[in-house]
Amino acid sequence: MSRFEKSLTAGERIRLEDGERLVLIESGKLEVYAVTRAEGSFRQQFLCELEAGGVAFPLLDEFNQTETLLYAAEDTQIKILSFDEVSPDELKNFMRRWFAELIKLPWLRLMADKGDDTLIPWLEGTVLEDAQDLTQAFRENEEIFSMLLGVRFTAEDKRFANRVEVRTRNQRRIMDNSIANLLGEETTTYSETTERAVKLEEATFIVRRAAMALNMPTDNIKLEAELVRKLDQIRLLRRLIQKGNMQMRLIELVEDWHKNDSGVIIGYYGAEKILSTFVPIAPGKYKLVNTEHPDGFPITDEVAAKIYKSAFECYAGFPARELKILDLMKFIFKQCWFADYRTVIGISLIAGLIPLAMPLVTETIFADIIPILDRQGLATVTQVIMVTSFTTASLGIVRTIAVMRITTRMNMATEAALWGRLLTLPTKFFRQFTSGELASRMQGINVIKGLVSADFIGGLFGFVFSFWSIFLMCYYSLKLTAAAVAVWFVYAIITAFIYRRVIGFQRNLIAATNKEAGIVQQVFKGLAKFREHGAENQAYWLWSGVFGETWKWNLKLRWQSNYNMIIGSVQPFILTMCLYYIAVYGMNEVGPNGQTVQGITYAQFIAFQGAFSSFNATLNGIIPLVGQYFAIQPHIENLRPILKEVPESVGDKADSGILSGAIELSNVTFGYVEGRDVLHDVSFKIAAGENVAIVGRSGCGKSTLVRLLLGFETPRKGSIYFDGQDLADLNLPSVRTQMGVVLQNGQLMQGDIFTNIIGTNALTQEDAWQAAEAAGIAMDIAMMPMGMQTVISEGSTNISGGQRQRILIARALVTKPAILIFDEATSALDNRTQAIVTKSLDSLNATRIIVAHRLSTIRNCDRILVMDAGRIVEQGGFDELVARGGIFANLVKRQTA
Repeated sequence: MSRFEKSLTAGERIRLEDGERLVLIESGKLEVYAVTRAEGSFRQQFLCELEAGGVAFPLLDEFNQTETLLYAAEDTQIKILSFDEVSPDELKNFMRRWFAELIKLPWLRLMADKGDDTLIPWLEGTVLEDAQDLTQAFRENEEIFSMLLGVRFTAEDKRFANRVEVRTRNQRRIMDNSIANLLGEETTTYSETTERAVKLEEATFIVRRAAMALNMPTDNIKLEAELVRKLDQIRLLRRLIQKGNMQMRLIELVEDWHKNDSGVIIGYYGAEKILSTFVPIAPGKYKLVNTEHPDGFPITDEVAAKIYKSAFECYAGFPARELKILDLMKFIFKQCWFADYRTVIGISLIAGLIPLAMPLVTETIFADIIPILDRQGLATVTQVIMVTSFTTASLGIVRTIAVMRITTRMNMATEAALWGRLLTLPTKFFRQFTSGELASRMQGINVIKGLVSADFIGGLFGFVFSFWSIFLMCYYSLKLTAAAVAVWFVYAIITAFIYRRVIGFQRNLIAATNKEAGIVQQVFKGLAKFREHGAENQAYWLWSGVFGETWKWNLKLRWQSNYNMIIGSVQPFILTMCLYYIAVYGMNEVGPNGQTVQGITYAQFIAFQGAFSSFNATLNGIIPLVGQYFAIQPHIENLRPILKEVPESVGDKADSGILSGAIELSNVTFGYVEGRDVLHDVSFKIAAGENVAIVGRSGCGKSTLVRLLLGFETPRKGSIYFDGQDLADLNLPSVRTQMGVVLQNGQLMQGDIFTNIIGTNALTQEDAWQAAEAAGIAMDIAMMPMGMQTVISEGSTNISGGQRQRILIARALVTKPAILIFDEATSALDNRTQAIVTKSLDSLNATRIIVAHRLSTIRNCDRILVMDAGRIVEQGGFDELVARGGIFANLVKRQTA
């Protein structure tokens, strides 16, 4: 039967295997996936979502490795047709619509936007335009898509294999340490990709060489041997990088990476995978440095072939102290090639001298060549002018390339350092600004970086070296030079007055822009609530108020710009008229015989005008740049809070080491506002592995206590200890990395579920599934069409509140931390799911601190701390506290009544 209809119920799946059939959707909705046929390596890729009238085709793969899978998102009616049953025009239209759906895939659209000749017709809707054999042309296009899809599947397999390898290394390290503990050994080696012991000295040497290449201090790059013995190589590198106030990220080295400016890289070299630093020594040149070759050797194509593709790129960080703009400029200056600075300065010096030749040549033409009709001399001068022009253009190109290199390195280094600093600021800093306002303030760095551009640097050095033209102008006529300078002085005063007003307007505009960004972000975040209450007009009113303020100052700035343009256009005219008037009427002198003598010859005046034109053009070009410099002052003020705040982790604090989970609070008092304490003299101890609950009425200080344990806040009095170490003396990230935390308002990232669970940890899908199972979310994920690759939308709007909470719990569990802190982490879970999560937590060998209002969830806790008005008023087991008849018993009665 070549033609039939089929009804699909919601959740039903069918595969398209016949290469010359298509599926036409009559009603409902289908999700289309590409899946692999290979056994043991199942992969799927979401292609598109089709509604009534949509059409799907099978994937025609040359090697028969992929096929089309249709998933009914709701009850759907479809019609399956063979190609022969459709007219050629209609079939061509169906095929074009199919390719139009495929090209919507982001990775495929990116290839088309970059100019791929095969994919552009898909984008433009002209695919199969001139096909002689429609079926064959369709097959060729689909085989291209299948090939590209196969490359993506292969890359996913490779990433999965890398994660499995990392997991295997971690398991081997655990076994090594376990055996060492059984044997009573004090030290143990840790296995890594190199299959050999990596010493602390080697890792320290490598990180220090990376720091030196980034012009960073190396004094703090060191760790205690007792801590190192329990760290694998990647964690060791991360700790040392953190000590050096740097950041690093995993990258994949592509072909010819060493011929580009790829930054400072740490990676592996040779068959033994020797840890090495790849240091850039010049644009497009690298050298390899390791403990065996401390002086390094050049990285050639042969050497690059022995370097493993997986590596870590290092980024310098700002000094961990309050920063001034001078510190920022020093940092920027150090991150660029000094050879480029020398190139720019040298070329600018030469470019400033070359224009001096033109006035002299002009004088020669009008004074010596034209009067005697010297054609040979004119030809020679013409050659000089051509050479001069060509030289000027060539120097401009070289200077632009050098400036582009400076700009590129500066952008990369500054952006990474600024974001790295923002992420290390204490949480109290973020209470001062909305996220929209903070994003607006971060844009200030782009204005500062804008100063380093070809126009600005060219104009600046052109201005400095253009004073050679003044000397030449003085040589021809001091009186005319004085007149030009006088007019310029008046012009500069007027311009300065305008720019002084601009600074005030710019400051107000930035303040209004910050406020607008905050309001816009809040409106978008609460858009669903505005619609729910029919309050769209109120949202519009909120936005219009701040936008009106922004527009008012923007309009005033534009008027100032108009004034500046008018004055700038009038100035050359006035200046030229003054020079001509003085040349005609003010330069004549009385000779010895009483006759009037011309003070400057025609040729000299033309030469003077040439020198003056060059100088005037340079000054006219520098005025907008000076204005740009003054305009950044408000942006610097806008950015200053971020630079002024000191990061919470500084290099002189000690690492926590491997925590057992023992916690102690000693006489802790804390308040957000001076004189109004939220916590009063709180003291308690939690043993390693103990399961402790914290309960109490709303506002009694439970969440504040959690923030103190995480180091988000600092006690006004008293201390917090982890394994006997004062938290105030510890490097906070070294503590937090050993915690699994779920806070009340925890949010998921926009992206797939797998990434949301494992984060940036080197873990596998097996680890993610284990964590999901423990959190009671594994079945939900398995029922989703794309499983772990299901994409979570911004704001987690495509999943329920309970699913969001369980994914957050899975994220907290996946690294098997020593300490778990749950602050109302199960409030949205039903009783069955709550029981699964509780059972999973009870089986963990970790310290658990659970803040909860639903008291039935904490019945099995080892101990319950009852808070009231910022104090611990009761503690004990569940039944014990109920029997006392105190505050906890009253809370239980209220929930069971």
